[in-house]
Amino acid sequence: MTPHFLPLAQVDDQHFVTACRHGIIHLTWGRVTMRLSRDEFRRLAALLEQAADALPPISFRDGDLRITARLDEDSEFQMGSLVLLLSPARFQEFARAMQQAVERLDEILASGVWDRQEPEPPKTSFLEQLRKTSFSRN
Repeated sequence: MTPHFLPLAQVDDQHFVTACRHGIIHLTWGRVTMRLSRDEFRRLAALLEQAADALPPISFRDGDLRITARLDEDSEFQMGSLVLLLSPARFQEFARAMQQAVERLDEILASGVWDRQEPEPPKTSFLEQLRKTSFSRN
């Protein structure tokens, strides 16, 4: 059985990217998890690639996604009303992780792993479901 979530990239336990079979990319950075469509995610990765190759000061925008960096200051990643402030080192990690995640996503999609039909779990009766439910001792 194919997992519902597949890892795409990981910097550490607090900074990682996963994808689910519903086409959503889950970008966790610190205490925030953003959910992007595959198209939004690819747009973000393209913006980050442009920004990582440019010298500050820079500002790149694609719809509601924006990357801004100033010399020797934190960079800003903005998605709608959400803003992440990233140190120059964290910004580079962020950009590398997104590029790695795009490559991994392309591998997963090319493999067709999510295109396969998953067997449906056996149906159980209402009474059987109640028997499997654990009740509190209180």
